[in-house]
Amino acid sequence: MEESDKPPPQNEENAELEVNLEVQLADCRAQLEHWQGVATICELSKREELQELQTQCDQEIQSLQEALRETTAQYEARISALQSERAQWRRTGASPDNKASIKKGRMEGESSPTDSSPSHSPDPDSSDPRELMAEGPEVEGAGLLMEGYAIQQCDSASLASFSMDTPSLPRRPPPQDDTASLLSTGTLVPEAIYLPPPGHRLVSYTDWDALQTQISELQGEVTQLREQRAELEKELDIQTTETQKQVTVLQSQVQTSETLLQELQKSFSQSQNAVQSRLAELSLSQKRVCSELSRLKGGDDQEDEGTGDPHTPTLQGALPHCEERLRIEIVNLKEQLETRTEESEVLEVQLSSLKTETDRIQSQKDKVWRLSCKNVALNSRACGWRCLTYRETTNL
Repeated sequence: MEESDKPPPQNEENAELEVNLEVQLADCRAQLEHWQGVATICELSKREELQELQTQCDQEIQSLQEALRETTAQYEARISALQSERAQWRRTGASPDNKASIKKGRMEGESSPTDSSPSHSPDPDSSDPRELMAEGPEVEGAGLLMEGYAIQQCDSASLASFSMDTPSLPRRPPPQDDTASLLSTGTLVPEAIYLPPPGHRLVSYTDWDALQTQISELQGEVTQLREQRAELEKELDIQTTETQKQVTVLQSQVQTSETLLQELQKSFSQSQNAVQSRLAELSLSQKRVCSELSRLKGGDDQEDEGTGDPHTPTLQGALPHCEERLRIEIVNLKEQLETRTEESEVLEVQLSSLKTETDRIQSQKDKVWRLSCKNVALNSRACGWRCLTYRETTNL
């Protein structure tokens, strides 16, 4: 009687074990769905980042093209302004007064050595002082006019950048000794002076060399950043491939675990049905034996001794046999329970290994995410350096 009360707790333990296995299987499925969603999100985020980078590159190219167009327009406007200034300067430099003074000076220079009267000496010192005094203010006025225009329109700091193919003033005749200093004043003024376009400035050779050195350093940094970007992209591709392989392996392991769990559930249900049927048979046989014993004990002892019932030794021989069968069944049930316990432990070990694998995949996903963020930061930094370098070169 005491041994017949033990199977129900065992059934409860088996039911609890089955429920725990189902819960663990549901957790594994949820984790699998979660990782599949994470992989999908990573792939989508990667595509979105690539599209954003492409869009940024296109925008930067468009902005650089617009800046180039604006710079070209500014250069063209500056060139047209310089041409108009040159034409205006020519018109100003070729006014009637200046032409008359220049022509008069030339005629006086040509007639001075040849048109001397016989009564005068050919020495230039014997020329008329009144003519020299009259000629002096005209030449001085022309020189002052050209000098004032040079002060207003020209930059004396940029004389090295003059254009040598521009037309100059008409050449003067060899000056006399007295008027050499006056006539040489108007011949030193250039006709065209280089002016930088708006937003630009002239720099010295030292500054130019420093800027070229800085540009070369920036180009080296950009090259390093590009190499780092290529390495990061390569590592990202490798990590993505490995992650996909690991996800495939995990999916196969989960499918194998599901198949094994289904087989275990099937065998467990079969063994449970067999145990329940065996317990029912044993309970019926026990009830039958108990009823026979009570009936035999409740009967008349004298009648039993007089008649000599032939069933008594049979029942007495059947009782040890039934007890032995019950013991054997109990031992078998214990062995089956131990087998199921070992199988459940194996499943727990497999589940723990699956959890460890999922944790490792999560760490790899985090690493891949950090690498992608670092790649985006490096790309943005490289684009910034390229824009800065281009602007500096265009300003130069």
